[in-house]
Formats: sequence, C-alpha cells, structure tokens
Amino acid sequence: MANGHPIFAAYYRLFGGLADRGGFADHRRRLLAEARGLVVEIGAGTGLNFPHYPAGVEVVATEPDPHMLRGARRAARRSRARLSLRQAPAESLPLAAGSADTVVSTLVLCSVPDQLAVLAEAARVLKPGGRLLLLEHVRSADPALAGEQDRRERTQVRFAGGCHPNRDTLAAVAAAGFETGAVEPVTLPGMRLTRPGIAGVARKPVG
Repeated sequence: MANGHPIFAAYYRLFGGLADRGGFADHRRRLLAEARGLVVEIGAGTGLNFPHYPAGVEVVATEPDPHMLRGARRAARRSRARLSLRQAPAESLPLAAGSADTVVSTLVLCSVPDQLAVLAEAARVLKPGGRLLLLEHVRSADPALAGEQDRRERTQVRFAGGCHPNRDTLAAVAAAGFETGAVEPVTLPGMRLTRPGIAGVARKPVG
C-alpha cells in the first residue's frame, strides 16, 4: 500500500509489545548487543528494538510506513543510543556506500517485495567486514509445517502487512554474498506459523 498499513500498524503496536513480554524481547536484547558503530535498522516498525541498543552506537532507523513511524518516534525517546528516524524503504537507504558498520533486520525480510534487492542494498551500505544482524521467521524445516505455511501464505500476506511465512531467508542472505556461519535456527514466541526462525550475525566479506 502506497500510504502504509494503518490497521496493521495498530495491531503491531499492541501484539508486538505482547510478544516482547512473552519472550521476544530476550531475542532482541541478545541480537542487538552485537551492534557496533554506525547502525542502520531497516523496517524499524514501531521501534520495538530501540530500548535494546547499547549505549555508544549511532542508529539510523528507517521505516517506509508513516503509521509505523508514529509509534517509532515515541519509542525513540527510550533509546540509550543516538537515534535518528528516516522514512525510507529498505531497497533505497539514505546512506553512502560503505558507510555503516551494522545493518539490523528484525522481522523485515518476510515482508519486503524483493529480498535480494534489500540484501543488496544492505551490502552496499555496509563496510567490508560489516555485520548484518538478523532475527527473522522463516520457512520451516518440518515438511508438514512448511506445507501449512504455503497454504496460508496468501491470507498472511493480506492481513499481516505483506508477511510471507514461508521464505527461505537464510538461503537468500547467502545468495546475496553474506557469510552466514554465525546465523542459527531459533524457535520464536508466537503463533505456530511464524515460530521457525533464524538469529545471528551475517558478515559482508572483506575481500
């Protein structure tokens, strides 16, 4: 939607907070402890990551949806990091090539129209050796659950802000040229369809 997803933004503010209290915040905290230097967060949503950034980093948080940004502006006040907000899609980040030390993607790569375009843009803005911090739900390794994800994909896309529950995101990250040895499977809190996940640090190669 060109003008964003107002209903989903309201839903996300409510249920994202509930999921964090149900254990998701622990995943965010562990992941974001790895943030270093100049950090670019793509698809920042309503700012649920913001309280978990370590002091001393500078965060440029990007989000294309104006309804999500309203929540993010409130959340930015609770961050220990130096944080600025930009309305921008993940496919076109407002940073120079090779300027960022860290890119953060949490529950974003399920919903972008073109994963490889987003990952190419992350690689563009990262310095050689830079970190891509990932916390994403993915296609299940269990054939039965993967089949359910396939069957329910259309409904999920329609009612959950474009979310595809069945993407093999780790394969896309590797195909984009990142080193993925430090990314591991995790079980996420929440509904069965989106519990299979990945978390960890992918790196842009130095050479």
